[in-house]
Amino acid sequence: MRVPFLIKSSSASARLLHSYFTIISLIVLITTATAQPATRKRVVMISIDGTPDYLVDRFLKNGVLPPNGAFARMKKSGAYAETLLPVNVASTGPSHIAIFTGAEPGSSGIVGNSFRQVNQSWEEPSLTAFKQPFTAETIFSAARRQGKKVITLGGVGLDYSDSSRMTDEMFMYPVIAGTSAVYDLKKSDRKTIAGEEYIRLVTDKQSTLPEIRLYNEAITRCWFYLKDSSKNEANVLKPAYQIIVDNDSTLENGYLAAVKETGWETFRLIHNRKTYAVSANLFSASRADGRFRIYFSPPAELFGFPDAFMQRLQSACGIWPGEPDNLKQTAGVVPEEKWMEQTGRLATYSKKLILAGMQEDNWDLLFGYFSTLDDIQHRYTVSDKRQLDYTAENGNRPARYEKIIGEWFSTIDRYLLEIMNAAPPGTSIIVFSDHGMIPMHSTLLINNYLDTAGFSYTGKEVQAITSGNSAHVYINRNLIDSTRYPDYLRRLRQSLADLKDEKTGKPIFLLIADSTEQKKHGLYHAEYSGDLFISCREGFSISSRFVPGAPFLIQNTFDMNLVRDQPEAVRNFLLKGTMNETGRAVHGCLSTVRKGQSVFYAWGNHVPAKKIKKMRSLQITPTVAKLLDIQAPVMATDKPAF
Repeated sequence: MRVPFLIKSSSASARLLHSYFTIISLIVLITTATAQPATRKRVVMISIDGTPDYLVDRFLKNGVLPPNGAFARMKKSGAYAETLLPVNVASTGPSHIAIFTGAEPGSSGIVGNSFRQVNQSWEEPSLTAFKQPFTAETIFSAARRQGKKVITLGGVGLDYSDSSRMTDEMFMYPVIAGTSAVYDLKKSDRKTIAGEEYIRLVTDKQSTLPEIRLYNEAITRCWFYLKDSSKNEANVLKPAYQIIVDNDSTLENGYLAAVKETGWETFRLIHNRKTYAVSANLFSASRADGRFRIYFSPPAELFGFPDAFMQRLQSACGIWPGEPDNLKQTAGVVPEEKWMEQTGRLATYSKKLILAGMQEDNWDLLFGYFSTLDDIQHRYTVSDKRQLDYTAENGNRPARYEKIIGEWFSTIDRYLLEIMNAAPPGTSIIVFSDHGMIPMHSTLLINNYLDTAGFSYTGKEVQAITSGNSAHVYINRNLIDSTRYPDYLRRLRQSLADLKDEKTGKPIFLLIADSTEQKKHGLYHAEYSGDLFISCREGFSISSRFVPGAPFLIQNTFDMNLVRDQPEAVRNFLLKGTMNETGRAVHGCLSTVRKGQSVFYAWGNHVPAKKIKKMRSLQITPTVAKLLDIQAPVMATDKPAF
């Protein structure tokens, strides 16, 4: 190639020649780069159940969440919302379905954690958001429809039960299918097998074999043996003492589990072609008097699809460890330190699932889930002076409990950072919560109140079905005919409006909405919504349980010392309550309740550094769709966050 203009001074010629080759090199680099396959766009969605923005902000400000942690990193170099408005009925089921679909509860039909079909028999049990089919398309279905591969790991309601709840590869959040058990054992007869000494352990009622039970039947009976290897030199590196759990009386053919002095042992049981996970722990051991206390977690049904995927997950992560046992901890059966161990095991397992899922081939969208912060806050939120616990421990309980909550926020922050660092190139991370958490001092037994106010729950005229501090109230149209209905509805509404907080004089309900008003809040569905929808102000929750002999307002606590002092009906209510009924914090509120609001963070190469003043949870799915370069689900009408 002839370059006629390179004929001036040698220095000028050198400069021109250098420029020429620089341009050629840039052209080559650009051409090479464009010839390479583009980095695959992937999105990891992570739900951190029950995480309020006000606590994340507080912990970032006071250093509980470190400046180099996940939340700080996402806030500095990613996008985040100062305020994320959840949908109304900001509870786990309806919030997640709304986020997945981008559709209001009134559009999807999931109008609460629990609700009923208007025309179903009055005696039939209520419906649940975690199983009920819904009509709106999810981001997972939309992605699959457009050729993307989707993995879900513990997603709320993602159980493969119908097309709306299916993904390509999935691990279903295990369903608790039975009750936990604690057995006190003592030494009995001895036997020697293959040179090892075994001591049979029995209950005080030797004729009754301990069982691992589903709600309505036993999975298996249990035989227990103390294995003593302390004098066996060949076993010097093995645990000296183990509790052997077997499902028959013959050790020679193997056994279910070996529970060591410390740590947890998780094993599988198969019953009627379903697989259940059970975790065991030795709560106490006294070799001197030969007494042992062993704990079994509630059996939880395991399901994943396809089978090969489930096998890979369990190879990488182990067997699902179970949930923290809230009821047994309230009753004082599960010590606090054991409950914390259960919480930590599940949090770690949830992280492992996401890390293992990201190692799968050819995926585009992955969903993971942490329940940890929801569990912790329900039990350890003591920040309202009206709470029964507030003055406990010489007034030190609020500060001690906040420290516990902060430590768990820090743990999840660390796990998120691990996930961010392990994400494949081109991955965008979306971290969000379904709702916040509101300190609670009292529970309203709404059906007790209705019955005493002249609206007969026991006579099957009316019933309320609750979701945290909101509820749908249904009138039985078979008993209240069309001529009586308008007056009955008017009186019912007025009675609810007249219900006041005795301490402040303010109405307990922030909202009492008929069908017309429910539509304004995105709540009305002709098939499932109540004749009235009610939602409390901060500090109150609602229970739909009818408790004879109990007052309709009860102060909440999990402290057994405080529970014991209550009347029998109140005591029984507190001991059997769910976290949203009798806990120290609650959700299920209106989106406008400040402490019930959620978090949104996004991070990755395709995410701009942006502070979003206010956004709706319904914008999450359109944002994910944009990051994947696909169309959002059919009923998602909100705009992406960026």
